[in-house]
Amino acid sequence: MSANDHAFTGKVAFVTGAASGIGRATALAFARAGAHVALADLSSEGLKETARLIKKEGGQVLALTCDVTDEAAVRSALDDTVRACGRLDAAFNNAGIEQAVKPAVDVTKDEWDRVLGVSLTGTFLCMKHEIVLMRQQRSGVIVNASSGAGVKGFKGSAATPRPSTASSA
Repeated sequence: MSANDHAFTGKVAFVTGAASGIGRATALAFARAGAHVALADLSSEGLKETARLIKKEGGQVLALTCDVTDEAAVRSALDDTVRACGRLDAAFNNAGIEQAVKPAVDVTKDEWDRVLGVSLTGTFLCMKHEIVLMRQQRSGVIVNASSGAGVKGFKGSAATPRPSTASSA
């Protein structure tokens, strides 16, 4: 065991997009480092699985169904986290979605708005309310994930030739 194996003991981490992929992996990493992890995602089934994996390893977990595009839902999830866990020390804002790769002329405004709503506005809303809680306790760290599409486009996608999709925004 290294010195960092329990670096988050006594700390609380909030992870969005925690039902699968990078969010799940990050939540598990926080738990393995000793954090009490609050999971947030729209997928209740995915949340249950991530929570099961954390509990299986002896970790502490709180699963919260949350739509990051809904400010009241974000605030409620963070308030529930502080109520249940006592504080908020770290946040990993990872919730994000992509659209199908297709030419810009075929992307509907609703598709565009959904991608930006989850990936950008959701991150903003989480940060807005995480910062308030962290300021109150005078500590905390926020990490925001971003899409690789913002760095490298995909040929034939929404804004051909590059960058691609709303994720590029």
